[in-house]
Amino acid sequence: MTTAPARPAAGDLAELRALKRSGELCGAADRVRTVLGALGDPVDREAAGALLGARAARTALAASGAFTPVPLALLASATADPVPPLLTTALLAEGVQPDTATTGFNQWRFEILTGAPTLREHGPAVTACLLDDSAVFEKVTDPLDADEVVARCAAFPAELAAWLDAYDRHVGTLAVLNTVPLGAARRDRWVDYATRARVEAAWQRMNAAVLDLAERPNTVVLSVDAVAERGGARWAATDRMRHIAAHAYGQEFLDAYAREVARVVLARLGRAKKCLVLDLDHTLWGGVVGDDGVGALKIGGAFPGSAHRELQSLAKDLSRQGVLLTVCSKNDEAVAREAIDTHPEMLLRTGDFTAFRANWDPKPGNAASMAAELNIGTDAMVFVDDNPAERGLMARQRPEVTVVDLPADPAGYASAVASAGFFNQLRLTDEDRTRGEMYRARAERERLRETVTDVEDYLRELGTEITVEEYGPLNGARIAQLFGKTNQFNLTGVRYGADELARRVDEGTAAFFGVRVTDAFGDNGLAGALALVREPDGAWLIENFVLSCRVFSRSVEDAIVGLVLRAARDAGAPAVRGRHVPTAKNGRFADFYPSLGFAGGQGPDGDFRHDLTQLAELPGWVRVGPGEGAFHAP
Repeated sequence: MTTAPARPAAGDLAELRALKRSGELCGAADRVRTVLGALGDPVDREAAGALLGARAARTALAASGAFTPVPLALLASATADPVPPLLTTALLAEGVQPDTATTGFNQWRFEILTGAPTLREHGPAVTACLLDDSAVFEKVTDPLDADEVVARCAAFPAELAAWLDAYDRHVGTLAVLNTVPLGAARRDRWVDYATRARVEAAWQRMNAAVLDLAERPNTVVLSVDAVAERGGARWAATDRMRHIAAHAYGQEFLDAYAREVARVVLARLGRAKKCLVLDLDHTLWGGVVGDDGVGALKIGGAFPGSAHRELQSLAKDLSRQGVLLTVCSKNDEAVAREAIDTHPEMLLRTGDFTAFRANWDPKPGNAASMAAELNIGTDAMVFVDDNPAERGLMARQRPEVTVVDLPADPAGYASAVASAGFFNQLRLTDEDRTRGEMYRARAERERLRETVTDVEDYLRELGTEITVEEYGPLNGARIAQLFGKTNQFNLTGVRYGADELARRVDEGTAAFFGVRVTDAFGDNGLAGALALVREPDGAWLIENFVLSCRVFSRSVEDAIVGLVLRAARDAGAPAVRGRHVPTAKNGRFADFYPSLGFAGGQGPDGDFRHDLTQLAELPGWVRVGPGEGAFHAP
C-alpha cells in the first residue's frame, strides 16, 4: 500500500472520470496508480474499478504500455459481481491490468465439469472460485438432519479435489479456492448446543481438509477467516443483501478478498516485493539513538519496547524466507551500527542487512542507491518508517516504492507489515531461503572487484562454475520462479507458470533447464533458466532465456548459450535460433545474440540464427561442472 496525500475519495473518482472523458488516461498511468492506491472505501474502489474496466478506459490504459495485461477468471456459488471491478482497482494500482471473465450465477461446478468452455476460450492465468455454504448445502435434503450434514461435510473436500482434477484437465492454470464459512442463518437453526457443536466440529474438519488441497500443485486455498481479519471486516453479507442480491459475502470482505487474490496474481507474475527498507529511530527501536544513547533505547521488555522488538522479529523471519533487509535512517552511521551490534535486546545485527544507509541524505535517494547496489528495481522495495513526512516524501519522489502506512501506535507496526502480504510467494524455494546470504556474498565479490584492476583477473579469481540441471520435481518450482520473476535478462518476456512447465514437459513440446552458479564466495543457487524446443526443420529454438541479475557481467550467459550451441551441433541440428522481444526492462540485451555470432533478427518474428559452423571459445574463467552436454531439444 503506497501512501498519497490525503484527499476526499470523491475528488479522486472525479479526477479519474475527468481523465477518461478527456481521453488523457493513456498518458496518466502513474497518476491513475497513485489515485487507486489512495482509495480506501470499498464502494469507491468498486466504482473506480468499474470505471476503468469499461472498454474505452481499458483500451486507453493498455495503449499506455504501463500495465502488464493478465487474463483472470472468477467463478462463485453466490453473487460476486463486485469482485471483478475490485480486482481491477487492486491490480491497476500495482501496474497490472486484469481482464476477468465470469460465468453465470452458481455456475462454478457446471462450467468446469462441462469442459470449461468459457475459461478455455479466455485462457486465465489465475482462476478464483469463491464458495459459500450454499455449495455444501445444495446437496443436503434436510438441513436439520445432523447426520446428513456431517456426512456432507465429510464428502465435500473430495468433490473439490475432483473439481480441481477437471480444472487441471480443461484449463490447467493456477486455481484459488477458499475455506467455506458456516453462516448464522444455517448454524443457528439447531436449538440444542450438542447438535450445533457436532455440526460445527464436522464443518471445521471439512475446512481443514479443504486447506489440505493447497498441497496440490497449481492450487492456492485462502482462509476466509484470515482474509476477513486482514480486511477488518465480518465476512457475511447483511441480511438485506442476502435477500435482495443473493450476496453471501459483505462488500468490505469482497474488497479484502479481491486484494488477496490480487496478491496471488502478483506472486504468479513474479511481482512480489524483494526488499524491506527499515528506518531505525522510533521504528526498529523506541527513542532516538543520537540523542538518547544506546542504553536508553526501548527494545523488548515492556511496551513500547515489546512492539519494536516484535517488528524486528517479523523482519528476521521475513529474511529467513528470502526477503532482503536494508537500513535507511537519518543517523550517524557509526552510532547506528553500534546500537545494532551492542544493544542486548536487538534481534537484528548488522550482518542481517544486505545494504545500510545511515546518513543525513534524503531517503528516496538512499533507497535508489541501495537498489542499485543490490541490482534490484526500486519497485521491489517496501519502505517502513514511523515518520509520515518521510513516508510522504518517498511516495512523492519514488512512487514505485511501496510505502507502508504505519499506524500511530507502534503496537500495530508488525501487524501492518505482515498483513499487507507484499512478499507473498506461491511456493518458497531453497534459493528464497538463502537469498540474504547470496546477496551478502555478492557484496564480498564487489569488494574483490575493487581490489583487482584487470577484469579477467577478477573473473578468474572469482572461480565461477556453472552446472546444468534438467527440469524435474526438485527444481521445477525454482525454474518457474526464475521465468516469472526475472525482468532485466529476460530475452522474450515470456513467463511460464509451474503448470505450463509440467504440462509441456509431459507433452514433449519443450525442454526446460536450470543453471546453478557457484563461485569462491558460495552458491548462487539456480540463477538461470532456459526453454528449448525443436522446430519442424530440426533447428533448436531458445524459446526464452532468463538470468538472475546477481550473476550478470561474468560471461555466465555466454557460457550457457555456448553449451547450447555445442549440444545442438553434436545432436546434428542444422541451426540454433534465439529470439529477443523488447520489454520495458530488457533493452540492454538487444544485442546479446549478435554478440555470440548469431545473424539475422530482422524478420517478422525477430529470430536470430546460428548455423553452428564456427563456435566461439567458451569463456576461460567459467568452469562447467557435471551436466555439460545435458541441453537437448525434445
